[in-house]
Amino acid sequence: MFREIEALQAKLNETVDEDEQRALEEDVTGKILWLCWCGICAEVEELLPKVVDYLRREGNMRDHA
Repeated sequence: MFREIEALQAKLNETVDEDEQRALEEDVTGKILWLCWCGICAEVEELLPKVVDYLRREGNMRDHA
C-alpha cells in the first residue's frame, strides 16, 4: 500500500493538469485514510479483549467485596 501511495504521489508531482491532480490527490488521501482506519481497527481488536477481561475481573471483585 505504501508503494502505491508513493507511486501516486510521484505521478501527482509530474502532473500538470489540475483536474488530474485533484483526482490523484483524492486517491492518495483515500489510501492514507484507509490505512489509518485499518490501523485503528487493528488496535481496537487487540485492545478490546483486554478491556473486557479487565471489566469482568473488576466486576467479580466488587461482587465479592
